[in-house]
Formats: sequence, structure tokens, C-alpha cells
Amino acid sequence: MDCLATHLVMGIDLGTSNSAVSLWLDGKSVLIPNLQGNVLTPSVVGLDDEGQIIVGQAAHERLQSHPNITKASFKRYMGTDATITLGKLVFRAEEVSALLLRQLKDDVEAWLGYAVKDAIITVPAYFNDVQRRAVKTAGQLAGLNVVRLLNEPTAASLAFGLLENKEHKYLTFDLGGGTFDVSIIDMFEGVIEVCASSGDVRLGGDDFREVIYQWMLKKYPELHKDQFLIRPELLKLAEHLKLALSQAPECYVSMHWNESDFEWKMTEQELATCCQPLLARLQQPILQALHDSRFSLNDLDDILLVGGATRMPLVRQTVARLFGRFPRHDLNPDEAVALGAGVQAGMVMADCALDDIVLTDVMPFSLGVDTTKQHGERFEFGYYLPIIERNNFLPISKMQELSTIVDNQEHILLKVYQGEARLVKDNVFLGELKIDIPPRPAGEVTIEVRFTYTVDGLLEVECHYQGSPKVYRLLIEKVPGQMSETQISASLAKIAGLKQHPRDMPENRELLARCSQLYEFLLGDDRLWVDKITTEFEIALNSQDLRLIATFRQQVVQFLKRYERDLH
Repeated sequence: MDCLATHLVMGIDLGTSNSAVSLWLDGKSVLIPNLQGNVLTPSVVGLDDEGQIIVGQAAHERLQSHPNITKASFKRYMGTDATITLGKLVFRAEEVSALLLRQLKDDVEAWLGYAVKDAIITVPAYFNDVQRRAVKTAGQLAGLNVVRLLNEPTAASLAFGLLENKEHKYLTFDLGGGTFDVSIIDMFEGVIEVCASSGDVRLGGDDFREVIYQWMLKKYPELHKDQFLIRPELLKLAEHLKLALSQAPECYVSMHWNESDFEWKMTEQELATCCQPLLARLQQPILQALHDSRFSLNDLDDILLVGGATRMPLVRQTVARLFGRFPRHDLNPDEAVALGAGVQAGMVMADCALDDIVLTDVMPFSLGVDTTKQHGERFEFGYYLPIIERNNFLPISKMQELSTIVDNQEHILLKVYQGEARLVKDNVFLGELKIDIPPRPAGEVTIEVRFTYTVDGLLEVECHYQGSPKVYRLLIEKVPGQMSETQISASLAKIAGLKQHPRDMPENRELLARCSQLYEFLLGDDRLWVDKITTEFEIALNSQDLRLIATFRQQVVQFLKRYERDLH
């Protein structure tokens, strides 16, 4: 196809609970399976018994049994200085996310048989600038070229939009494992227009599990003294209750601890009571998005559910009550974001099938600067002056003039913030610029500040004072929670040191161990057959050719299944 780029772009949904990756192939978005044949990869990273890094399902299976060397839900810490410990290894959230992204990249390359580097990565719409830069850093550490960050509800809207392909106004309700996003979408004549976004980056399925965990502790106060020891097991039971109550009106779980038995029976009503504070938090972002978009509930044709936590009947009932209608869930809520990322990848690749699709997005936060107010001879500091207000269409560029406030100032310290609060101390600090100016009477020196917000949701700041050709540009660095270039370089070296030879990957070591056990059990010609296929698999592993390894892995799996079945 003449209009198709010569290289592929991955669409990656970097989720709190599960992640997925897609490609735009033959005119449609296709989810790519991992080595286990699943399109969803648990967002879990850990160490195995030999200290090797394991990612995905292999790590997820050890999450409860080995909590000190297995971690999940690290997406919540993106853009902060919080550290994640795996045994003796200490990581930032960007680094652990990079290990997960690298696994997704490896899965795609094994499926394709050749390398792919370019990627679209989805982020919660309500991620701020620092968190978005952290995601780009994670991609860089994983060896990816992140060509675009895409808001998660916008990605889901792309998937739904192609499914519908008609004029439509809808609200995307995206409740994942760790974040909650709301977007108002208007689709008309091939245009998918995001009119407003809002959300809560600290609200998701993990929080519902946590309140069940607290309910379980409250039932047996004597467990409080041991809660840190039993937390992994109780969280596992809490997750079981949460999932089971999606299928039945009540559920029963039990645990044996310190020679005593503990039992819990939870009903739908008890779950609703426990989760009421969380359900109440869902309402404000919805009202905010409707207000900013100037839409009413009656203007919306549909409510679309996205994110694994929307499978909970409690959440669906809450949505139905809020909107006075039943929500839709045409696409798998766990897969919609990844499918939409694949559509965006196709748009970046300039695929002819998407020529008639236009996507517009909005910025979720206001951006502004720290200013000072003067009352007579008294100055009041720390007031927020928005330069670009939230939910403007992207990309956008706006200019604001600011003047000096005291005589003979020699510089202006321009501090940049993101948020909606009246005072800067309640917003997110992004960076600062020191601008040298000529000393003159107050108000005579004026600077022009230009904010440009890109389609990735990243900020560029330029300013200069009138009469000077010199332009000051803000490099947003040394912000609390953001990695410096030195840290990134050191992290690249650290992660490179964690790279595994294919023969050291847990799934391959497991197959080799099964071959060895079978060889020891058999005799004669059967033993020779095991030796032959084991040798061929070892040669494939040593070649480090991902396509060849994937082919031989399948042959070994089928061979072992046949022999092990016959033996039993």
C-alpha cells in the first residue's frame, strides 16, 4: 500500500493491573499475544528464586507468595521520588515500568520476527506534566522511541469510534486498576473530538480491594498486630471477594493463621457500604467534564465503559444511577485502550484506511505562573495566574505579558505550575526560569511569556523582555519526582545489566528443565528423541533469534505435551 509507512509503530497500553500492545495491520488494530499466548500481560515485575528479573504472568503468580521481591501497581508512583524494592535492588517507578515495556517490546518482536522501536504509549488523561515525562522516560529506558503519548480515554474512543462510525456524542468512563478518567467525546464526519477530560489518578480497582482488606481486618481486630505479615494473603482473599461478588450475591473466604481459622462472608450490600466513599468520588470528575464541555446528560448518546474495574456490578449500577441509563460495554474493557492505541499507531503510519479519521484532544489541567498582588504598599505572594486553561484543544500556544513590581529589579524568577487552585502552593510545580532584565522603575519592564502545549501533553515555555532579542526557554528539569539526564544514563546502564539471555528467561529454563527430567525418565530411542529436540532448542536459544526461538518453543511444548500425556 503506497500510503503505508515502511515501518511499524506499536500501540502500548501501560496499565496499572494489566498491559497490552497492538499493531495496525491489514487495516485494523490487532492485539499481539505474549509468549504465553495471552493479549493481556500482568503489570507485575519481580525476581525469581535465582535473582533473575521476571515480568508479567510469571511474576504475578509470585505476587502473594513472594511480596518482598514482587511488585505491582507501580504506575501510581510515576513522576515521584518513591522507590520500589525488589530484594536488594532498588528502582524508581520509571525503571520498573521500563522492564515491563521492554517485555512488551520483546513480545511484539518475537511475534513479528524483527525489531520494532517506535511506540505510542497511553497515559491517564489526568496525568500531569511530570507524570507524562516519566512515562516517556520509561519508554526511553526500555529502548523505545516514544513518538506520541495518547490519553487513555481518547484511545478507547478511537476504538469505539471506528466501531460506530457515525455521528455520536458520548462519555468515556475509564476506571482501571489505579486511575479514573472521564472524557466527553463528539464524533462527527470522521472527526473524533475530545471536548473535555477530568479524572482522579488515585482512584481505581486497587482501592476497592483495599477497602475490602480493611473490612476483613475490622472483622477480626486480633489480626491487626500481624497485618503486615498476613497482608499479602488477605489482599489475595480481598481480590477473590471483589471478583466473586461480580458473579454472585455473596461470597465466602477463609484463612488459617497461628493455629486459628478465620472466616469472612461478604454480601453485595456489605460491599456497597464499604465502597460508598469510593463510589462518591466518581461523581465529581463526571460533573467537571460535563461542565467544561458545556454538555448536559441529555446531550450524550451513550456512556462507554473502559477499564477492568468497570466489570464490577457495583460500578455499573452506580454509573446507571448517575446517568439514568444503562452504560455500554461493546468492547472488552481491558482491551479497548490498547486497540485504540493501535488505531493511533495506524494514523501515525499514515495508513489509507484512516485517511478520513481526524483526532483532536484537550489538555486536562490549566497551566500558569506564580504572581504577586499589590495592595497599596503591601505585596501578597503566591497567587496563580493561568495562561492556558484546562480543556483547550491541542496543540495550543498562548502568550501573556507580565511586568515588574518593584523598582530596579535585575531579574524576574518565573515559576511555572500546573493545576486549578487559586494559590500556587496547591498546584504542581513544573519548573522555573530566571530572566535577567535592566534595572528600571516598577512596571516599566514587561516580559512576554509564551506557553506551548504539545499533542503529547508536554509543555514548552519561552519568554523575553520587550526590546531584547534574547529568548529564554524553560527546560523542565530538577523537578521533584523527575529523573535528571544523569539519573537516566545511570538507569540505562543498570537496566542493560539486567538484560537476560533467552536461555535465562524463566519460561525457557522451565522447558529445558522439563526436557531434562523427561530425558532422565526415558530409555533407548525415546531418550534420543528428547536429546535431539533439546539440542535443537538450545541452538535456537544461543542464536538469540526471537522468531526462531518462538518456533522451536512451540515444537518443544507440543513434544513434551505428547510424551507427558502418554506417560500419564
